[in-house]
Amino acid sequence: MSESRAPRRILHLVIEGFPTENLANLAAPSSDAVTEIFQLTESSAREALEKIFVADTVTVWSPMR
Repeated sequence: MSESRAPRRILHLVIEGFPTENLANLAAPSSDAVTEIFQLTESSAREALEKIFVADTVTVWSPMR
């Protein structure tokens, strides 16, 4: 019997100011994962929190200061 599992959910939270040209490097294609890049702002914080709770893996990216 083969068991099918739901794909892993990977969430990349990107803080305001993160270089746009670096976004393409965040989400490497994967056949066993669904990857989402989400722009975290003060006004999107509630939606970001909802996404965090359903994700299997969360990374946070911010600009270098």
